[in-house]
Amino acid sequence: MNEREIIAKNLRQYRLIKGMQQKELAEKVGLSKDTISKIETGKQHNIGSKYLILISRELDVELFQLFMADPEALTIKLVVSDQNLRSAKRLLDEIVKRAGDKISLQILKG
Repeated sequence: MNEREIIAKNLRQYRLIKGMQQKELAEKVGLSKDTISKIETGKQHNIGSKYLILISRELDVELFQLFMADPEALTIKLVVSDQNLRSAKRLLDEIVKRAGDKISLQILKG
């Protein structure tokens, strides 16, 4: 999947989650409904960063989420000292416990 297709899929998904019609989103960000449709189908080649920022704000998502191939998956790299490793592991274990199957954790010692 190329970047345009990723943005298309994510924009449509987040817009539907928000319960917005293409026309409504278009009006709020200053684009035409046709342009929003083209973005969502991957046919819009140039999307200005200004509009991507406005769209992400309107949909209540972070800008980077529009570019993620799998917006549900997020990798976080955490570097801690040996003396803080035990505390960090307890904290991360609690986060995983609360998140259920929405998160997985792998600690690599490097």
